[in-house]
Amino acid sequence: MTSRSTNDNVVEIRRLNQYFGAVIASLGGFALGVSLGWNSSAGETMRSHMDATGTEIGLVGGILNAGACLGVILVPFLVGRVGRPTIMSATMPIYALGWILICFSGMKTVYLIIGRILCGVCGGMFCILTPCYVAEIADKKIRGRLLAFFQIFLNCGVMYTFVTAHAIGEQETMWRYGSICGIACFLIIPTKSLPESPLYYLSKNDEINAEKSLRWCRGDSYNIQDEIDEMKRLILMTRPKKLSLKMLTNRRVLRSLVTCFGVTLGQQFSGVNMMIFYALTLFNTIGSGELTGSEQTLVVGAVQILASLLAAFLVDVLGRRILLTVSTLLMGLFLILLGWFFSLRDTDPEYDDIYFWMAPTWITLFFAAFNLGLGPISWSLLGDLLPVEVKVSAGAMAVALGWLVALLSTLTFDEMIISLGSTKAMWLTAGICWLVSLFCAIVAKDTTGKSLTEIQEDFGIEFNRDIEET
Repeated sequence: MTSRSTNDNVVEIRRLNQYFGAVIASLGGFALGVSLGWNSSAGETMRSHMDATGTEIGLVGGILNAGACLGVILVPFLVGRVGRPTIMSATMPIYALGWILICFSGMKTVYLIIGRILCGVCGGMFCILTPCYVAEIADKKIRGRLLAFFQIFLNCGVMYTFVTAHAIGEQETMWRYGSICGIACFLIIPTKSLPESPLYYLSKNDEINAEKSLRWCRGDSYNIQDEIDEMKRLILMTRPKKLSLKMLTNRRVLRSLVTCFGVTLGQQFSGVNMMIFYALTLFNTIGSGELTGSEQTLVVGAVQILASLLAAFLVDVLGRRILLTVSTLLMGLFLILLGWFFSLRDTDPEYDDIYFWMAPTWITLFFAAFNLGLGPISWSLLGDLLPVEVKVSAGAMAVALGWLVALLSTLTFDEMIISLGSTKAMWLTAGICWLVSLFCAIVAKDTTGKSLTEIQEDFGIEFNRDIEET
C-alpha cells in the first residue's frame, strides 16, 4: 500500500494507516446499518406476534430517521469545538443506552421509540463526521475509495442483522435479537484512538500536531512539507471568509450545493431505506422464489456488500459521475421490470407461479445497482464536493432533509401502494431514479484525483491575498 514517484529523491506514501483510519471511522456506518436492518425482523415480529397496529410498526421503524435528522443537525454545533474522533467515540454510550431501551422495552412502543431515536441520533452524526474526517486524512489518489468504506460497513451492519435474525429464528425472543444487535455499538470504541486530521490541527494553529498527524497518515519517510504548505494555503483561503449570499450564488458553489442536495434526496426518494426497513415483510408478501423470506434477505445483504466493494474499486477509475449515472439508470430499469411483474400477476395470478423468480431477482438487482453508485457516492460527496466554508453546515442540511424525506416515505409508503397500486408505485419510483440519473449526468461534478486545496481553488472564491503573503 505504497505510492512512489521520482524527482530528485524517492517519495514514498505509506497508505496502511489511511486505510486503518478510514475503517475505524466507518465503524459508525456499521452501527447505523445494524439500526436500519434491525427493523426488518422486528417489524415482522411486531406484526405477527405482538398485535401491533400498522401505525405503531411504521412509527417504530421510521422514527430512526427522525433521530438521524436530529443527529445531523447537531453536528455543525459540535465540529470546530470538539474534534471528530472525540465526537465519534462519545456516541458509544448513547448508542448503548438506545439498545438497552430497545432490548428491555417489553415491546412497549414508547421505549422502542426512545431507543430508536437515540440510535438514530448517533447514526446521523456519523453520516457527516465520517466523510469529513476520511476526506481530510486520505491522499487524493485513494480518497474516493476510502470514502466508499462508509457504505460498505453500513451494508455489513445490515447483513449482520439479517444473519442474526435468520440464525435465531425465534422471533418471539426479541430481547435476544436486540441484545446481539446492540453489541455492535461497542465497535465504536476504537474511534477514540484515531488522531485528529492534520487539517483540523492547522485550523487551530497547531502545526506541530498537524505534522505528527500527517506523518501518521503518510509514513515517516514521506516528505510532508509540501502537503502541509498546501493545507496552510487551504486554511488561509477559507479562514477570512464569512458565509455570504455572494458565496452561495457563486455558480460553481451553487452547482456543488445542488449536486449534494440532489444526490442525497435521490437516495431517499429511491425507496431503498424503506425496503431495508421492511425487507423480511417485503419478501414474505411478494414472494421470494424457492427461498424463504429470511434466506432472501441474506442474498440481498451479500449482494449489497459485493456491489459496494466493486464501487470502492471503480470510483477512482471511472469517476463519480459515471457511477452515479449508471447506478440510477439500472435502478430505474429493475423497478420497471418489478412493476411489470406486478402487472402480470394482477392480470393472471398464475403468473406468480410461472415467474416466481422475478420479484426477488429484480429487487436484489435493484439493491446491487444502488450500491454500485448512488449508495456509496451520496455519502462520499459530503467529504470533498462542497467548499470548506459550508461543507459541514450545507452537508448537514442536505442529509437532514434526506432523513426527513425517508421518514415521510416510510410512514406513507403503505398509503401510496394502496392508492396507486404496486405497479404504478414501482414505475413512479423508477421515473424518479431516471430523473436522478439525468440530473447526475448533467450536473454532478467529479473531484476524482484532486486534492482538497485544488477542489477549493476550483470554486474561484476570492480571498484576502495579503493574508496569504504573510
